[in-house]
Amino acid sequence: MTRATQLAEVSVTGLHAQIEFTCDGDLSRLDASDVLEVAFESVGRVRTPASWKHKRNYQGLYWAATIEGHVWFESLYERAAVMRLDRDRDIVGIAAQPMWIHWALGGKHAPDYFVRYRDGRGLLIDVKPDRNIGDDDARTFALTADLCDRLGWGYTVVSDISIAEHRNLRFLSGYRYRRWAPELVRSRLYERTGEGRSLAEWADLFEDACEQPLGAVYSAMWWGDLDFDVRVPLSLSSRVAAA
Repeated sequence: MTRATQLAEVSVTGLHAQIEFTCDGDLSRLDASDVLEVAFESVGRVRTPASWKHKRNYQGLYWAATIEGHVWFESLYERAAVMRLDRDRDIVGIAAQPMWIHWALGGKHAPDYFVRYRDGRGLLIDVKPDRNIGDDDARTFALTADLCDRLGWGYTVVSDISIAEHRNLRFLSGYRYRRWAPELVRSRLYERTGEGRSLAEWADLFEDACEQPLGAVYSAMWWGDLDFDVRVPLSLSSRVAAA
């Protein structure tokens, strides 16, 4: 669907919401039908959570290798969600707290992230563990999903990050930097597409290809060059396959 077609369809449907965002320090508030040309992957945060002594949630900045820039998170669960995104080479932009959605019938909602893909697609994301999603949250997420559908954006709620996945992502993220992925290693993996080995066996195969062969294995897992179930605890005997 072309951007012009999206604009026409949105105008016909008459979205009952306004979207507030900041760009280069300037605050804007537009009808939802007028925001399709906005580069939400580059907007500023519309809200900054308050901080206080002994606050339980940990907040900060995560350096995303995919976009080569920092992304804000306001909990460790959100950081894990950003780590999931950071493994996708097709992502070219991630913005945290990108907008306020003001509903015409009252109330507002600030989704957690907006993602832009290489092909131009947009994805709006909310992050909340399933156990913490109440009835009000479910209604808000349903409204947001409907709005995104009308705008031609994708929408998802990240609610299923397990303890094992979180630990794996946190560990493997240390190998997301390009220096861990020499071209010779990627070439050898390409030649062995579909072949399965343990982590230790893959490291032995890369012994003469780089100075840190096990680090190269972890980097290949991070970037999807080695396929594995991120929800299962890892060990040197874990078997992974060249993607």
